[in-house]
Amino acid sequence: MLSHRVKNLQESATLRINAIVNRLKQEGKTIYNLTAGEPDFAPPEVSKKAVLEAVEKNLSKYTPTPGVLELRELVARRTNAQHPTLAASRPWKATDVVVSNGGKQAIFDSVLALVDRGDEAIVIAPYWLSYPEMVKAAEGETRVITTAQKDGYKATPAQLEKAITPKTKLLFLNSPSNPTGALYTKAELRAIGAVLEKHPQVWIISDEIYDRIDFTGEWCSFLEANPSLRDRTVTVNGLSKSGAMTGWRIGWSLTPEPLTKALVALQGHSTSGICSLSQAAAVAALKLPDTHFEPQRKEYLHRRNLALEVLKKSAKIKVYEPAGAFYLFLDVASLIHGTPMKGSENADGFAEKLLQDIQVAVVSGVDFGAPNCVRISFATDEKTIETACHRLVDYCDSL
Repeated sequence: MLSHRVKNLQESATLRINAIVNRLKQEGKTIYNLTAGEPDFAPPEVSKKAVLEAVEKNLSKYTPTPGVLELRELVARRTNAQHPTLAASRPWKATDVVVSNGGKQAIFDSVLALVDRGDEAIVIAPYWLSYPEMVKAAEGETRVITTAQKDGYKATPAQLEKAITPKTKLLFLNSPSNPTGALYTKAELRAIGAVLEKHPQVWIISDEIYDRIDFTGEWCSFLEANPSLRDRTVTVNGLSKSGAMTGWRIGWSLTPEPLTKALVALQGHSTSGICSLSQAAAVAALKLPDTHFEPQRKEYLHRRNLALEVLKKSAKIKVYEPAGAFYLFLDVASLIHGTPMKGSENADGFAEKLLQDIQVAVVSGVDFGAPNCVRISFATDEKTIETACHRLVDYCDSL
């Protein structure tokens, strides 16, 4: 018998579609895969060399649960650079950092540490599909703020105020966003913070994993906009996206002292410290200047523009121009609910039909809280992007 905590958990839509893609590839079919939520770049050379040196030095023992000291110091230093207003009075220290198995564990452990049965957590749809499932595992309830493409897929202060109840314990913010690429400006974050100031029971998880993939120059950390909310904010980041190190599972959180202690205790009884070799790689990557990652950002921008140029030619696809991350979110409501797609009640059926008919793999928006949309990733090569987008436009406009 399974526990009630896991009975209703849903499999990740991204992992599910990738499993189908891999099966079709094994059958010899050519698939144009636009599903991957991971960079196709190689990790920094210094990180690879650091791992080899760590192997030679036999750094194979357990590490401290919150991470090796040098890594935590580097994370604190980097975050202070992003929070100059806050750092001037209360700088982050190594003791405020918990290094985890990717940003996902950092978020999951924070949810477990903050949410009790009956507590409510607010997610902004379209949302990263794991947020509601994490709340469900913690026996909490999810309240959804639904946003629209015409509003940039961003929640307004009025929407947030309306969503907060006496049971609200947590708000998830993700900027730039997965799946939309929406990015909140500093002014918009301050307006959100002004609402939260009035509700001292509400914590914020600021998921900043895509911070280096910004196409506007306007990215701002939540706490730089709202330093007064430091004592109830969890700042999450990592090297999966910016460092192209997804499989090395390097993430972290910076939290107020009482929560940091709770996270260390929780992680100590689950995974303990993360892989020693991954931490060596992370130390090397965090010593690199931001300029090292600029070519990747420019390449993502080029790929985004390449995909937009093709997709905007469609008469039936409504495409949102992302300000960051490496996704495009496509509204295909007219196709899903139109006669040609009759029987496809939502984007699940639409995504499956694309895969079957034109061998283009996309991720359904159903599990992102957007049943009329699909997500494509441009974290892949130009040829795949251009070919897949042309096939997608030709197919949709022919229906």
